[in-house]
Amino acid sequence: MTDLASAQATLEAYSQAIQAVVKAVAPTVVRVQAGRGGPEWHPGRARTNHGSGVIIDAQAGYIATNFHVVRNAKRAYVHLHDGTPVKGEVIGADAEADFAVVRVQADNLAAASWGDSDRLQVGHTVIALGNPDGDRVVATAGIVSALGQSLRGPAGRLLEGLIQTDAIFNPGMSGGPLVNSAGQVVGINTASLVEAQGINLAISSATAQALARDLIAFGEIRRPRLGIAGERQRIYAGLVRHHKLQQTHGVFVHEVQENGPAHRAGISAGDILVSAEDTPVEGLDDLHRVLSSKQAGDTMAVRLLRDLDLLEVTVTLDTPETRTA
Repeated sequence: MTDLASAQATLEAYSQAIQAVVKAVAPTVVRVQAGRGGPEWHPGRARTNHGSGVIIDAQAGYIATNFHVVRNAKRAYVHLHDGTPVKGEVIGADAEADFAVVRVQADNLAAASWGDSDRLQVGHTVIALGNPDGDRVVATAGIVSALGQSLRGPAGRLLEGLIQTDAIFNPGMSGGPLVNSAGQVVGINTASLVEAQGINLAISSATAQALARDLIAFGEIRRPRLGIAGERQRIYAGLVRHHKLQQTHGVFVHEVQENGPAHRAGISAGDILVSAEDTPVEGLDDLHRVLSSKQAGDTMAVRLLRDLDLLEVTVTLDTPETRTA
């Protein structure tokens, strides 16, 4: 066999493998259109968002997608892979994670299988799928370019642990699945940063599964919260030297939720938080990162500056409804 013939055979085998994966996963990929309308709401009669989704539970009719696809809509209009239209209900949507779950009632649905995103390595082949038009599934292929990436989400919170790929997310593919060579979902297509030379980022399956469990069970993501509103602020250099702090910035507390965890621990407006669990916090992203490793009921040691004093308090976390830090 000549070198050219060998190369052609290799490429043909790769092409057939991609086709086989797309064919197997395509029945699970849907178009999701959501809007805010009245009792007679119908797509096209109200301002709508749209994107893709992937069926994750065929029996219950659960579909995973992005928050920015459904926004704050309560209802959705779903097109299955063969173009069949089905009415759906948004059972939970979380702006901070850019993730949502839609439920439909339909017969003979096919569900995708979750893969283990923790086993991904840079260089692994991945395929991105979507259903932007409602009557056909589209796909792009590439590799995992990087792991553990971050992006500012729709609510301003930092999305972390994202998968970066060079498999292009074309318009309308947001919310669709990113699958491995076995056709397992290892990510949910989230963002394509065209201005950054086509960087494409997906929520990992490990994160997506945890988010889906909460949204299905509670209709919301139950994150432990400190119960403050604050912002990054520079610390007076003299205080940094006096207390031998490891950073030059902290979280200035603007507001404390009444009877929330911070309030009960004695944190007051005007305090500057400098560490949580012995981890320096120079801004809300650092604070959120520590909180993400906790659960409601856990305690967290917080060091703060109050006037000229460095104090330490122990906070018992809960999950208040107020959307504060």
